[in-house]
Amino acid sequence: MTINPELTEYIRTLVRGDNEAHDRIQAQLDAEGWDGFPRFLASLFFLAVDRRFGENASPAEVIKFVADLRADLANGGPDISAEDAEALIKANLDPDFDYDIEPNMIGKIQAAVIYKVLTDASVTDEQLDALLAEAAELADRP
Repeated sequence: MTINPELTEYIRTLVRGDNEAHDRIQAQLDAEGWDGFPRFLASLFFLAVDRRFGENASPAEVIKFVADLRADLANGGPDISAEDAEALIKANLDPDFDYDIEPNMIGKIQAAVIYKVLTDASVTDEQLDALLAEAAELADRP
């Protein structure tokens, strides 16, 4: 499955705060379909969490990150469960970690975490391009 380039542009406009382009691409995707988006989002989440936490994140670091994330979202973002967000991040860091989270909540958490990681890191356009390309490539794998 080849990832639709509009999916990467959708994330780019979100991270860059280009609301006009974001709305336009969202309308286009609504009309054409979001095929591949869950897989692309999961791949990008994997890379963003790895970028933010590496391999040696402590439980306290994850808890603090999620607390900061939820504080950021308090002004109009999606309502996400702290326990679910922590579990999803921990599962990304440790494939043996088990979780039971509703699929709809998983997408909300992934999108919020990606946004926070990429905006907190103040990634350059080149870094963002490389990360989005890597996520698309990862999502394309069988």
